[in-house]
Amino acid sequence: MTWLLFMVPLCIAELREVSEPDIERLAARAVDLISSHGDDAQYGGHHQRSARTAIAQGLAVLARADGGVTALGIHACVRPHLDCPGHSPAHPTLPTRNDHNA
Repeated sequence: MTWLLFMVPLCIAELREVSEPDIERLAARAVDLISSHGDDAQYGGHHQRSARTAIAQGLAVLARADGGVTALGIHACVRPHLDCPGHSPAHPTLPTRNDHNA
């Protein structure tokens, strides 16, 4: 589901200037499309592109909620919040010289 990593932020950006009634209509269309063609999103098929777009749009809408949304391996939010995984400092562990000699 790596396609969500670029699609959800893109959809969030597209929704920034959209009115609340239009967002509600978009969310309803996304629900209909996902419920009708969600299998195409995962397994391929005639509606794969539109079903994947609907999933990303749905997550973008949910990202507007307090605390955002965490689903399908990603977290999306439009406002900072307590315990946001996107604002945690990353501490990568790099191999040391001793790790290579072990």
